[in-house]
Amino acid sequence: MLFNSYEFIFLFFPIVLIVYFKFKSTVWLTFASLFFYGYWSLKYLPLLIVSIIVNFLIARQIVKSNSKKFFFAIGLIFNLGLLFYYKYFDFFIETIGANIEPLNLILPLGISFFTITQLLYLYDCYEGVAKENSFVNYALFVSYFPHLMAGPILYHRQMFKQFNDKNLRTLNFENISSGLTLFVIGLMKKVLIADQLSPYVGLNYSQTAQLDCLTAWLTAISYMLQLYFDFSGYSDMAVGLSRMMNFEIPVNFNSPYRAAGMINFWQRWHISLTNAITACVYMPIIKFLKTRTLIHTVTASFIAFFIVGIWHGAGWTFVIFALLNSIGVIVNYIWKFYKKSMPKILAHIVTLTYVLMTMIFFRAQSVDDAINVFKAMFGMTEILFPQKIVTLASMFNINLIVGDVPGSLSKIVFVTAILIVAFSPNSNQLIKDFRPSYKWLVFTTIGFLLAFLFMTQPTEFLYFQF
Repeated sequence: MLFNSYEFIFLFFPIVLIVYFKFKSTVWLTFASLFFYGYWSLKYLPLLIVSIIVNFLIARQIVKSNSKKFFFAIGLIFNLGLLFYYKYFDFFIETIGANIEPLNLILPLGISFFTITQLLYLYDCYEGVAKENSFVNYALFVSYFPHLMAGPILYHRQMFKQFNDKNLRTLNFENISSGLTLFVIGLMKKVLIADQLSPYVGLNYSQTAQLDCLTAWLTAISYMLQLYFDFSGYSDMAVGLSRMMNFEIPVNFNSPYRAAGMINFWQRWHISLTNAITACVYMPIIKFLKTRTLIHTVTASFIAFFIVGIWHGAGWTFVIFALLNSIGVIVNYIWKFYKKSMPKILAHIVTLTYVLMTMIFFRAQSVDDAINVFKAMFGMTEILFPQKIVTLASMFNINLIVGDVPGSLSKIVFVTAILIVAFSPNSNQLIKDFRPSYKWLVFTTIGFLLAFLFMTQPTEFLYFQF
């Protein structure tokens, strides 16, 4: 069941909302969340339930036992083993050349998110800052349907407090209004922008050997835009759905394409993941090394951002994506350490260009495909131009090669997406001082109707594959 589907918008969520406020029950939300997951994949619902039960029992032992390290290690082995088996096993045996048949397992939906959520909880139990006795609350914390498939990653401190607050189980019109607005904004991002760019990106990444220079650049930029509007759209919808139920969950994006530096980019992109890895990988390494020298900072940063990269998937493209981001962050740290300066506009351009290059590996099906895109982008293939440009150039005695430049890219959507990224306030800024009004009603209605008209064949969100 997709957020951008008729059954979710008109059936599932209204029923969940009405019953929840009627009976004020977190048990109901837990059941609804498990139903939501089972609707997607009944085959892997038992896996989610077993994961929740095992981690809850391990967490209890960490809290109660004198052998915290032992039980925390058991938790790490269980969760990382599960993730390795489903996500990385085939890549591992192919890499080492083992004479073992690949498992060809279908990746259980949301496994990366519900696994890292539980690892963070176990870590906090180990650190002595988490303790939850209610199995229902814990099960809801892990399976909570707005975040289950693609985040944002939740934190126990924030969520358990809200689950236990009975004052939040009463209908709040202002939260309904602002939550609905965020949901509609996210829906428009997904349906009106990301989905419109998807066919162009998919077509050209399926035939990278045939790309020319202009098409390669348009394709790379289009994917960069598609990924942002798709993933931030999901996050807006998740935050909006939660707010309608009076829950606040972490914001996941803060205008990342306006970043000036790779450190700043990761502070703005997939914020919940960056914060999680910083808290549980980067800071413990710094703590272990005792002093925060440049070498120690660089080492911790490299490890942390390499984990961020390979967390997304198994394959050499993700390994390279991880390495490039680690190197980018390290160079940024060194640059800051030596107090070098750069004009802000140039810093934006350098950062965006570097992010664009990393995302080519993120999207490509293979390293060869990524290399083909780079070859085309940097003129190692023919440079073709649309007929209009060739005709205009000929008036100045400039001879350009006309080619069959793919025309499936919507110029309106492409330009609109760039203008929004460059100049528009982000979703969180738009509703920061939100108050219900007639203008709000008109905007929400028109936005929803526009999205509804384009919602003929709902598509999965890109981050579901991770």
